[in-house]
Amino acid sequence: MKLWDFGRMENGKIRISQKVGEPLGLVDGSEVFSSMFKYEINGKGSYEIVLSPFGPENYREIAYVTFQVRDEPGALAQAALFLKTRNVDILNSETVSSVPNVMMAWEMLVDLSFFGDSLSLKREFDEAKAGNDQGLSMVDCLCVEASDLATRYTRGAAVENAKVKTKALRKTEKKASIIKDGVFELPQAYVNFLGKNSSPIMLIGEPDSWILSIAFLNDDAKLMKLSVDLPDRPGAIHEIMRAISEEDINVLAGYTNVLVYFEHMTCDLVIDVRSAASKGKDLTEALKSKIASLGPVFKLQEMTPVKL
Repeated sequence: MKLWDFGRMENGKIRISQKVGEPLGLVDGSEVFSSMFKYEINGKGSYEIVLSPFGPENYREIAYVTFQVRDEPGALAQAALFLKTRNVDILNSETVSSVPNVMMAWEMLVDLSFFGDSLSLKREFDEAKAGNDQGLSMVDCLCVEASDLATRYTRGAAVENAKVKTKALRKTEKKASIIKDGVFELPQAYVNFLGKNSSPIMLIGEPDSWILSIAFLNDDAKLMKLSVDLPDRPGAIHEIMRAISEEDINVLAGYTNVLVYFEHMTCDLVIDVRSAASKGKDLTEALKSKIASLGPVFKLQEMTPVKL
């Protein structure tokens, strides 16, 4: 799922676009909790703010749940009733008829705060099935996985990377902020850590965890959107990335999509060209030529500025 956007922090305020905010529950009137981190490696550093409609206390009781049910009317109602009677709150979910007329999968993120824990939920389901509970006659199985989302929220994005030094500047802003007119206003402490109240930013949505990551870019960042056609074969993406790196261009975000299996795919990128050897039209022409030289299907379709 492509859930990222670019913009600016101005006067300590960040506008959250609808396409990023709505899937994460970050809409007008929402209470949001936040954490702030500083990351360092090889003398370079950057900051991140993590936003969520759930505080860290809630994250301790959030779990991933998957039901497998019959593809029949009423099956989803049975699964939902099982959760309702246990005060389990369904957050985001996705239902797919994976085998039409036979089976459906219902994957969801749930809040167990008013029930207990994931092991107890699984145990109660198994006991009900073993007792031939007719209220679950069309629900075949339940998988429950305790989440480690609290780790992401309290320890940052690089917890498994030993080379990156992570410092939680403020583990939790305990007082919730309110999204107003699509804008999140940074607590003053965060502005003080940044040492500035204006900066280009990247917003990265993590819908599985209901988290929005706000990454701060270099002040002189110059972003472009790149769209490339390429063959669907091993090594093709490597060739595109190598061609871009040879121009001293840094990739910030990317998305690939196969159009015709083993024939044709597309690659959409957001790149930072501030350090590129060529500038303006010369850079566009250089990339167009370099990409076209990779083969008959390779083609630069679009290269346009990203407004910050």
